[in-house]
Amino acid sequence: MRQVSRAVRNGRSVGVALVLAVLLVVTIGTWATEDSAALGEQLVRAFWDAIWTEDVVALEAILAPGFQSIHEDGTRNRDEELALCAGLDIDEYTLSDFVTTRQGAAIVVTFMASVEEMLAGVRTTSVPAARMAVFLMTEGGWRLVAYANLEPMGG
Repeated sequence: MRQVSRAVRNGRSVGVALVLAVLLVVTIGTWATEDSAALGEQLVRAFWDAIWTEDVVALEAILAPGFQSIHEDGTRNRDEELALCAGLDIDEYTLSDFVTTRQGAAIVVTFMASVEEMLAGVRTTSVPAARMAVFLMTEGGWRLVAYANLEPMGG
């Protein structure tokens, strides 16, 4: 009887330990998701602040060497994006509706941007438009590797 009681007790201990382990994994997963969401928004806002304040040093630090963007008028590499950002004339902007996902060392952030800016010689309106930013953790920290601006030209 003693052996059976010990086996039942050990079985209960294993069951309790398993339940606690599952709860811990779920809790850590929730924290990671919340942390990733906050981090994604923070990274996007730092990028936009650097553009708005015309902080070339910050922009150079944010954009990865292999950076690529897509806009309605075509693609740009890092140097072309830096030149574009230097030529923007932004009055004010609003960023909203952030959705962040993380896969390992990559964070993908989609959001809406409402901005009046000069883009390719055309003044855009402040109608919210979808954007996507992809950041990668590198030895030097988080770097923006890809960016999509889905705002129609002139729109």
